[in-house]
Amino acid sequence: MSGVKSVEDEELQRAASARQPGSVRPDIAMALDAVYAYATDPDNWEEMTSLLDGIGAGGDDENIGALMDDVRVHLGRAEELARRLHETPPEDRASSYCHMILGRDLRIADLSEAARVMLGPLCKPLHSGERLVFNDPENAARFRALAASVAEGAAGPALLRLVLEDGEEAVLGYIVAEANLPEPLRRRLSLPPEARKGAIAFVAPDRDAAADASRMYRETFGLTPAEARLAARLKDGLSLKEAAAELGISVNTARNQIRSVFEKLGVNRQSDLIRHLTELSQLASYIRTASGGIADHFEPSAPGEVPLDFVTLPDGRKLAYRDYGPKGGVPVVMFPSSVSSSYLWPVETQQAVSHGVRLIAVERPGTGASTADPDLTFESFARDFAFFVDEIGLERFRLVARSSASPFALAAAAHLGARVQLLMLTSPRLGVPEGSRTKPLGMLGAFFNNLRRYPWLLDSTLYILRAKMSRAFIRPLVLKFFEQSPADVAFIRATPSLHEAMVRATMETVAHTYAGLLRESQLYLDGVSLDLAGITAPIIVWHGEEDGVVPLDELRRRLKEVGLEPDEMRVFPGAGHCFINKHYPEIFERLIRG
Repeated sequence: MSGVKSVEDEELQRAASARQPGSVRPDIAMALDAVYAYATDPDNWEEMTSLLDGIGAGGDDENIGALMDDVRVHLGRAEELARRLHETPPEDRASSYCHMILGRDLRIADLSEAARVMLGPLCKPLHSGERLVFNDPENAARFRALAASVAEGAAGPALLRLVLEDGEEAVLGYIVAEANLPEPLRRRLSLPPEARKGAIAFVAPDRDAAADASRMYRETFGLTPAEARLAARLKDGLSLKEAAAELGISVNTARNQIRSVFEKLGVNRQSDLIRHLTELSQLASYIRTASGGIADHFEPSAPGEVPLDFVTLPDGRKLAYRDYGPKGGVPVVMFPSSVSSSYLWPVETQQAVSHGVRLIAVERPGTGASTADPDLTFESFARDFAFFVDEIGLERFRLVARSSASPFALAAAAHLGARVQLLMLTSPRLGVPEGSRTKPLGMLGAFFNNLRRYPWLLDSTLYILRAKMSRAFIRPLVLKFFEQSPADVAFIRATPSLHEAMVRATMETVAHTYAGLLRESQLYLDGVSLDLAGITAPIIVWHGEEDGVVPLDELRRRLKEVGLEPDEMRVFPGAGHCFINKHYPEIFERLIRG
């Protein structure tokens, strides 16, 4: 939103110019809010990094520790802002509209069956005319405080968060004064006047509407179709001008519509509007998730698309994977990079099928739909993987690793010995990006630098980036990842279907958690040290000559550092980090040859 962004820019500039090294500013929270809002735009990362470097410019100043402690305290506020951002929920097919109306004494005046089902596990039996009684005193206190606030005229709907039976906190719905419900919904409830006076309502969106943001906004907030379409686009991050252009209306018309939306939602700022709409999307996502298992997040979106499957490890964690190609084909297991899921570009899977290869892509702990492992190491994953191949019935197979997955593949090959018939590393990364005086590190290098210096800050930034996740947001971020590799940027721009596949794979990677990405990155910072003695398979390394993510000279140094002498090393002239996407036939032919 251009108007909001300009304010954020001004706040950043004021915070940066007013700050003195080593001093603890009373307005640090405002600065943090601005930094985090700023960080959601990847084009601003370099400036954000400079600001963070300035925060730490006090060096050995005895006050710098106090400043950093103050920053950490206020990260809670920034993370709360992050929770207000959205994840666009996938299509949801089931339907159950939830509502409950309560009088001032918290007696139930009206109750839908869907609300009874949703709230039933948390309450004493729910019946019209009886008081609402929660099993957990904490939930009772939360609800009473929220109800009192709403009854006293708090603007707009208030988000209801309750503690579930397993101790986790979840978003369940909205609490709103019954008098402030949109008229279509009030008429739908058909309450007598005496029951309406001073009443409050619990409302959760229709699950069908969760798949259609504009419909959800119409039904829950009483917006007109035109207002709902505009609100949906603002929620997805468009500015008012961009939304007007996409809808084919004038900016003046959009301004008039947004004023009407403000009135209906009881807000007077665009930032508050976005908060309400994104919280509603978050709520719809919760309702969908609560009704199904982890695999529901990754239902195939096209006919013939390969769904996720899972292997349950001895400690109860799950490893997610996709199994491409004929079951009787040559078994090849592939480890994706840290920022890619098991979803593969259809061009690659078609090549696997045509070559008679059974290609199995495995998601590591904390990546994609695989359960996180807080104690993840290269060796611990090798043990998980050994159990995995036993469970899916693979006795001997070829193993392929891409980029940052290479150390995991080396550890797995050492652990499994002769069961790995061939180990291929493509564009392998075996350490933290190095950069040089003539070639800056770029986004990937900045990520590792900040992870080393401010691990707590990177964790919160990734929280926000995950919350902001959308195709429109990730699409330019994918290109920025390859900014130091012009050959890759040119190829991706010229191949839209590959670009979209990368966007989807990136989104799936952190759909549940970014714990795997953080943990794997920390393993690189700690230094890659591997015992390769158990490897019996031939090791093949293929790399692009113009790879800017892992330059060829850097790769050669890293191979020496880990004590690895490949049996075969092939360099592709003029190609970058994504050389594999141009050479699938050669790759699969080499794998089959063994």
